[in-house]
Amino acid sequence: MDEDRWLASRFAPAPARARLVALYALNYEIARTAEAVTQGGLGDIRLAWWSQAIDEIYAGKKPRAHPVLTAFAEAVRDASLPRAPLDAMIAARGKDLDAAPFRTWIDLNDYLEATAGNVMRLALTVCGAGLGEKAEPFVRAASVSWGYAGLLRAAPFWAQRGRNFFPSRDMEHRYLDPALMPVDFSGMSAGAVFTNMMERGRRAHAQVRDLGRRLPSAFFPAIGYLALAPLYYRALMAAQAPVAVSSALLRRQWSLLTASATGKL
Repeated sequence: MDEDRWLASRFAPAPARARLVALYALNYEIARTAEAVTQGGLGDIRLAWWSQAIDEIYAGKKPRAHPVLTAFAEAVRDASLPRAPLDAMIAARGKDLDAAPFRTWIDLNDYLEATAGNVMRLALTVCGAGLGEKAEPFVRAASVSWGYAGLLRAAPFWAQRGRNFFPSRDMEHRYLDPALMPVDFSGMSAGAVFTNMMERGRRAHAQVRDLGRRLPSAFFPAIGYLALAPLYYRALMAAQAPVAVSSALLRRQWSLLTASATGKL
């Protein structure tokens, strides 16, 4: 389970909380596809299985014998969750199986909007958001802020599996081979790639803070975990490299309480 999103969901009323947890559990199962397989073909099969299982839920059939699907079927029924964001999420997760899936920053941002962004859109629906297009600038900035922090923290794990999420054009511009994920970021070129993603993520979070002030407080359970992004960026800055940084549970809980009380993400 995604612990940060789970912590933010604790601020929701009980019915919405259960639906958020079901959504996040489904997202976790889909997102971990690339971790669970050793071959791309097996990953495609796993993603197809989840897609077909979701098809059956939206067709009104009994969900397959999986606790996540049982809970998600109830969330779909009770919150009228749209199908399109789920299709986009699953399609985008196919890129997790590629060695170097992103050519440009635009390609990477599109992927993050399809994954992290669509999770947030569905979560806002669970919380009763009727903002429609008005929420889109916030969702786009949030997907970059949260997504870059997550990718930087996960980079060592993916490097071990021969995968690289840094845009290949940016690496080539700095005379780095996209096929060879940097291990040592103390060098000028590799360090510049890391710093570039860091600064882009932090600028996106500044937008999140500005735009988030305009959202109703009722939506905090769907977006509150974004308040934890600065903790991760500060830890990454201190490390000066993509590393699997974390933050103590108590500190994260306090950050969420503060953000809930002040409305500042």
